[in-house]
Amino acid sequence: MELLVVIAIIVILASLVLGGLSVMQRNQAVSKCKAQIGMLSTALDEYKMDFGRYPVADDTGATSDSGANVLFKALYWDSDNDGSGVGSDTDQRSYLPELDPTSNKQGWRSTTTASANNTIFDPWGANYRYRSGVDAGGAVNTNCKNPDFDLWSLGPDGKLGNTDGTDKEAQDNISNWK
Repeated sequence: MELLVVIAIIVILASLVLGGLSVMQRNQAVSKCKAQIGMLSTALDEYKMDFGRYPVADDTGATSDSGANVLFKALYWDSDNDGSGVGSDTDQRSYLPELDPTSNKQGWRSTTTASANNTIFDPWGANYRYRSGVDAGGAVNTNCKNPDFDLWSLGPDGKLGNTDGTDKEAQDNISNWK
């Protein structure tokens, strides 16, 4: 009987520890995502200072992953859009060198080789979402929550939900407009 009580106490303590660890890991991932969105926003502001506009996403739909590729191309891969990649004589600069997929110093997740098709992943392995405030023709994007750009992650559950803030699935999304 005493042995069963000791085993029960050990099981209860183990479940408390494991439950606390998962909450800590989730909070750490949320903090990391917020920091990365801040870094990406700063890099996008620097991009605008050089080019006079933010990068334009081909598809501005909320369900599209194309924005993550636009971010990678604009901020790391080919800042002058000539197709030559970073390191060529015509490249102006890499706005966020931490995006280098061959290095994991900053914990950014991407594919392991640098190419123009890379995307930027959030801490949960999904693409960051990006939507520009204006399209390629200069028309205002009415879907954009900010006048400049929207940048967000689908959060721990990976579900988009309704981005107007009323949907439970979207409440864990992390964005630059909350």
